[in-house]
Amino acid sequence: MQYPSESELEACLRTIAVEAGDMSGAPFRISIVRLHGKPPMYSVVILSASKEPMRQRLGKILSRNFSLGVTSIFLTVAEVESLMAHCQTVRQETKA
Repeated sequence: MQYPSESELEACLRTIAVEAGDMSGAPFRISIVRLHGKPPMYSVVILSASKEPMRQRLGKILSRNFSLGVTSIFLTVAEVESLMAHCQTVRQETKA
């Protein structure tokens, strides 16, 4: 099965960062953690100076709360696909 790549997730998260008002070049660091016999997990480290708005925005999109001060999160494939769908919607709205 084909899973979203690091670069696809990074592009999506960059779109979300712009939505949250962050214009830095690399607001996130992403790594794929491969699990034997299971779908991978995505490790996301928030590098942006405005971490709290990023956490809030991601939490709102994913319907999940993140603890105050958290800078590193793990995302499931389903969560990454949800983020990708959100980003695709945002891109379509921007074009219209």
